[in-house]
Amino acid sequence: MLIFESESNYFQDYESLVSSGLIDKGWVPKFIPKSSYDIKEHHRVDVPHIYVELNFTESDLASFEQACKKMKKAVYQCHNEGYPVEVTITDGNHAIIKSI
Repeated sequence: MLIFESESNYFQDYESLVSSGLIDKGWVPKFIPKSSYDIKEHHRVDVPHIYVELNFTESDLASFEQACKKMKKAVYQCHNEGYPVEVTITDGNHAIIKSI
């Protein structure tokens, strides 16, 4: 039986996320908007696998557009600490970021 070590966190806003050090450790991409809030983060400790869900101010969509390659209407492919992640935008201000 395989056991995977994982960790989940919740942050009310970008500032509390930054204070946690998870961006510096690569568990949350550096390119997320500074207006991000209601941030849910989950990662596996044993491999570079992340899942981040957050809301942001709609005018900050450029954070994703500048850091990522647009694949289709609301889907971007980006690099986070050297491995690929996919960003899916829903409702204009909600992002789901996951390893691919």
